[in-house]
Amino acid sequence: MIAENDFVDPAWKGVIRWGGRSLFAAGAIVVAFMLIVVASQQTLPVPAKDMLEDPALPTALFALAAAGELLLMPGVLALYFALQRVGRTRMFVATALWLAAVPMFLAARGLIISVSRLSGSYADTTDATMRSAYLASAESAIEAQSILSAMGLILLSLATILVGWTMLAGVFDRRLAYVTIAAGVLTLPASLEVLAGLPEAIAFVGLVLGAVWQLIAGVKLARLGREEAPSRRWSPARTVTGH
Repeated sequence: MIAENDFVDPAWKGVIRWGGRSLFAAGAIVVAFMLIVVASQQTLPVPAKDMLEDPALPTALFALAAAGELLLMPGVLALYFALQRVGRTRMFVATALWLAAVPMFLAARGLIISVSRLSGSYADTTDATMRSAYLASAESAIEAQSILSAMGLILLSLATILVGWTMLAGVFDRRLAYVTIAAGVLTLPASLEVLAGLPEAIAFVGLVLGAVWQLIAGVKLARLGREEAPSRRWSPARTVTGH
């Protein structure tokens, strides 16, 4: 019988351990983000006028989101090194898509934060023309961040589906693999709901499932990344490869 550690090259144990912790933290931040949004009844996407008049909460929310999205980068590297031996091709594509999504998210959050820097000038001016100009600039930035977020979410959703598919081959529990695939499938409408007219509840469920699988997978990766006992040695002949 093949043990779970037989899938993992010990040379990457440290990456897997710390990447697992990062993935867990990213999932926890998703949970915190959703709880704050629900508790504060913050409208998403943030209306431009609200952002200019009271930027504190939206800025803090999206700074928190950016931190979680940055943590996804070491998280996917941990997933890659834990799963490459059961699905190298799928994990390579998934990792590429995932890593491409993160800069899009960070750029989108940066646009939101940049709008907050206009709030002081907006509040200080009494000229109607200038206020309209600030409002138009804010609306443009928020629209741009929505597009970047949607593009990043599509890439992340596709990557998540591929990761879940690879999980079915080993290392992770098959139930977690199905949850991961479901999260990716249900998160796709979050970027397309305006065009497709789909209920927002579908996207919300996808985000919840996304947080769940990231938390569980993060714990699993952190455990896989622990140092092996001296009596156990990794051998390429004992691994399972897949494409």
